[in-house]
Amino acid sequence: WCAWELFVLFSFAANSDGLDKAVLLPLHADVDVQTMLLGFDARQARCFDPNEQARLMHVIEAVGIQEFNRCIHTWAAKFCA
Repeated sequence: WCAWELFVLFSFAANSDGLDKAVLLPLHADVDVQTMLLGFDARQARCFDPNEQARLMHVIEAVGIQEFNRCIHTWAAKFCA
């Protein structure tokens, strides 16, 4: 759920501030982070704890899943530009 953390970061900071402070580090060398984030869909994301997943989805749905996904896609394009 690093997408959730990105969303929170950019919700409370000006986009330029957040982009300057954030660093994307893949956990595996063969992972294309930009492609993963550009294709991110909150409906497909999973948490280890189903209760935590339900709480996160409740908040994301209040924002709107499409809007949440759009924000992640927009930030991914800016991160990797």
